Amino acid sequence: MKLQALVLENFRCFERAEFTFGDVTTVYGHNGAGKSTLAEAVVWCLWGTNIYGKTKQDESLMRLGAKSMAVTATFLLKSHKRPVTISRTRVGSKGSVQLVNGRKPTPGQIEGWFGTVQEFLSIFFPGYFSSLEPKDAKTVLSRCVPDVTKDEVLARMRLDNRELLANDLFVMGLDSVDYAAQRLRQEIKACEETVLRLEGQRSVYLSAIEKGAPKPFVSQVTDEERQQYEAAKRELIKRETEAEHRQQRLKELRERRESLGRDFRALRDSLPRVDTHCHTCGQPLPPDKVEQIRREVAEKTKAAKVRLAEMFQEGNQVKAEIEQLEALPKTAAPDAELVRFVQEIEKRLKDEHFLEVAYVANLRTYEDARANIERVRQELEAERQRLDGLQRKLKALQDFRFQYLRAQHDKLNGLFEHVRIHLTDRNKETGETRETFRITWKGRPYRLLSFSEKVRCDLEIGRVLAQAKGEPMPVYVDNAESVQRLFDETFGGQVIAAYVADRPLEVQIVSDVAHAQGA
Repeated sequence: MKLQALVLENFRCFERAEFTFGDVTTVYGHNGAGKSTLAEAVVWCLWGTNIYGKTKQDESLMRLGAKSMAVTATFLLKSHKRPVTISRTRVGSKGSVQLVNGRKPTPGQIEGWFGTVQEFLSIFFPGYFSSLEPKDAKTVLSRCVPDVTKDEVLARMRLDNRELLANDLFVMGLDSVDYAAQRLRQEIKACEETVLRLEGQRSVYLSAIEKGAPKPFVSQVTDEERQQYEAAKRELIKRETEAEHRQQRLKELRERRESLGRDFRALRDSLPRVDTHCHTCGQPLPPDKVEQIRREVAEKTKAAKVRLAEMFQEGNQVKAEIEQLEALPKTAAPDAELVRFVQEIEKRLKDEHFLEVAYVANLRTYEDARANIERVRQELEAERQRLDGLQRKLKALQDFRFQYLRAQHDKLNGLFEHVRIHLTDRNKETGETRETFRITWKGRPYRLLSFSEKVRCDLEIGRVLAQAKGEPMPVYVDNAESVQRLFDETFGGQVIAAYVADRPLEVQIVSDVAHAQGA
């Protein structure tokens, strides 16, 4: 794989610029001329991140005052006969758009060629890998480490741990092992909760059995007292009902009295009178006509007086009944002794109800305890054995993980010449081996290396990562003037070296490496 050309528009300090690259390319320029920008442009074009792999940095990468930016990179890939052109464009506040040969890339297409952004930067930009967090660095390394088989790891383990995992099926790799351990911890937690529940249940059953069966409940309220209680309640209810009926009867009688009075006065005032004059002209009527009128009035008057007498008599009866009911006490006071007796029996019955409920509950608990104590004991023993097995298996899995790291460590360091990556460490005082992550170069810790030595260390790591991918990858060495005899290093593919020089930015394809070395 080789970077062939790069076109920048409104990216960082460049309004528009085009560059071409060869197998060996040197970049010269003063500080701020844009040397590092070329490497960052490649990374943004491929991944949409800055040179440190951080996303959402477009605003800081766009040229000041510009409304859009674009980068186009042309690569020669081992798997393609023709150059591949990859572009990324950002317009306004919208997200960037990436195209491959003018079309949207298919899912995983960029990763298939260049790996993840962390993998690519670990090869392309020396110094990036050593800045990663240990977890991320291990992930990158896992892509280049030769496979470690399950049998290889089991062979390093103690026999008892080996037997516990011999029949387990899981995909190799730290992620798979860690996932299996996580699942196992969840099972252990659930099992511990079950053990606690069964222990509590067993404790309750044992306590119930030790107390023995509860004494049968016997009511202290006699049948005679119950009969007297029921009779007293009926009597109180009867008296209360009679008082309610009396008030209702008084209401009805008073309403009837008012109705009779109105009807009586209306009938009395409407009695007919004998009128012996003509209603039209006012002249006296003939004697025979007058006699006829008198007879008719007499008949009507007689019937009305009979009805008035009936109404008067009924009114007197209603009045007498009202006076009789009103003469009675307004509230019929219940028999105090009868009320006291009812209240006393009700309190005793209520207290005995609670005692009976408690007896039934205690009896049920005792019977359940006797019926289930053995079952709970067996379940508890089985869960304890299962918990013990899960805990032993978790320790075996932790041992497997550690031995996997050691096997990976041994295979990994077989790929390097001067670099050693330490995934495990041994405590000199206790002899205990623990998981770690350290890089050394020619036996010296990475943090104590000079800048030049750090670059050489990172170049060797990147070379091994590129070999694992199976295709040479371009390398961009920034501040190359600080690396003595840079081109004495072995490069598996294209190298671009950036030097600080007191002149404008200049990109040169080098045909004579020796000449570049001395420049």
